Formats: sequence, structure tokens, C-alpha cells
Amino acid sequence: MTGDAPVIEVRDLAKTYPTGFWRRRVEVLRDVSFSVRRNEIVGFLGPNGAGKTTTIKILNRLAFPDGGTVRLFGAADGYRPEVRRRIGFMPEQPYFYEYLTGEEFLRLCGRLCGMGRQETGERSETLLSRVGLEGAGRMAIRKYSKGMMQRLGLAQALLHDPELIILDEPMSGLDPLGRMDVRNLIRELRGSGKTVFFSSHIISDVEALCDRVILLHRGRKVAEGSLEELLGGGDMQCVEVTFSPIPDPGWLADAGLPPGRWNVEGNVVIVVAQDEEEADRWIGEFRRAGSRVRSCVPVKRRLEDIYVEHVVGGKPPGGARG
Repeated sequence: MTGDAPVIEVRDLAKTYPTGFWRRRVEVLRDVSFSVRRNEIVGFLGPNGAGKTTTIKILNRLAFPDGGTVRLFGAADGYRPEVRRRIGFMPEQPYFYEYLTGEEFLRLCGRLCGMGRQETGERSETLLSRVGLEGAGRMAIRKYSKGMMQRLGLAQALLHDPELIILDEPMSGLDPLGRMDVRNLIRELRGSGKTVFFSSHIISDVEALCDRVILLHRGRKVAEGSLEELLGGGDMQCVEVTFSPIPDPGWLADAGLPPGRWNVEGNVVIVVAQDEEEADRWIGEFRRAGSRVRSCVPVKRRLEDIYVEHVVGGKPPGGARG
């Protein structure tokens, strides 16, 4: 890699697949461009069918684009063996030869990567422990649960100590503790100088982990940027104030509360004010009506809001599949 060249550079990527009896071409990706810099965690976000997995397959030469270019580590030909050795990949649904044990599978992966027996054994032991499979290395893979197979897939992706780790839905099938372990591992990878590019449907994980986010919808990139850029610097969006006891129904009807911005839930009234000045005004009004403030919470823009705006509110043309 030369200078400040991106670890991944994708330009104008296009892909179609033939479908149905008449083999009609369906557009999966259209003019997708993005880059991933060294030592970043970048989240690849989008609904089912957005084109995320197709993009990741193209990055790993498991599929080939109809148009556009892909450069890995700044190399014009990013598919050369010396470039591929610097990449670790975990597919969305990893499949293994079920009669091997976890240790045997990792030894096979080590041989395919050109690693020595001793190095493979040491790395396997360390990684099995790190991904939460300590004690399960000698168990046949056919006895593994879905979550255990995800963990084993992550271990094989890291076995040869790659510089770039590409993960397709790494949290899939994991319980909350497993997701927390993977999040911590991804942070550790960045701390050791690695670059991580991963897709996910779990918006909270992307928001908690990523330096930058790329949002794909129907085969097109609809948003890209750092969380600060996408969320507007974390500025307050509104103020949510909760009051109780509930004032007289007649008072509520005549108070002039903005339609759609207040709601009665159980024994409280929740009012959404557009800013602090409006919140102060309603606090005064409710106090005069005999209510007390139970909570006053500034609500900031979230990544989920961006996702909904682009995926639900925005409807770019064309269709795509994942």
C-alpha cells in the first residue's frame, strides 16, 4: 500500500443477476462508490436486499462486477495472492465440514494460508479462547450451535493475522453476551492497527462501534459519513417531558397542546417539545394545572432516524437483492 491510499476503494460498482425462466437481468448494484481508510471501523448498513452481501462478495472475488473498479490496499489488481493474504473474511452464513473439530478446521485454514504448524496451533488456541470457544476446540463442528459456528467463523477470519477484516453480519445468531464479546473484539482489532469493514442489520451495534457508516438501499449508496456528520454533530432534536398526575381531561383538551406531540401513557402525560423554550413553557403550564415534572430528557438524533429517513422515506428507483 502506497502513501495514504485507502485500504478499500470502490468506484462506480455495478452488478446485475439473471432471474426467472426468461433470465431477465435484475439490477443489484448501481454506481456504488466508497472508500475505507486504514485503521477505521466502517459499518455497511442497509435492509435485506440492499446489495451489501453482493458488494462484499465482489470485494472477496466470490462475485464479479459488471462495471466499476475495486482497489485493495491501493493495488490496481487487488486480487493478487499477496494482496489476498492481507485480508480476513467471514461470510454471512459460514459452512464447515461438520466432521472436523474446531481445532482441525483451523489447522486446515492455517495450511491454506501457508502458515506453519506451530504458528497455526498457537494462533488457534489463542483465538478459540478469545472468541469464547475455549474447551470446544476438540468438539465436532456438527455439535456446534449457530452462535458457536459464528464464533468459529470469526476465528478463521483472524487466524493469519490479516490487516483488513471483512465481516458479513458478524453478530448474526449471537446472544447479547456474544454480541458484546464481538463488539469488544472489533474494538481491540482497531486498537492493534487493523481495519474492519462489516455489514449489519443491528443499528445499535453500528452506532456503538463505527467511525464511519455507509448506507445502501436498493443497490445504491444513499448516505455515507462519520456518525458526527450523519447525526449533525449530536445536536438536540427535541425535549421529551413527562408529567404526572394527569390534569383534568378538560384542561388537556383546551391547553393547546400541538397535535401528535403529546400522549397519555398509564398515569403520565408525555409531551414532546421542539426546543428548551417550548419545554419551559409547558412545564409552567402543567405546574399551574397541578402536575409535576417526572422527567425531562433532551432527545438527540440517532442513526436509526437516518436509516428510517433513507429507507422508509426515500425510495430510490430500481430493485436489488442482497
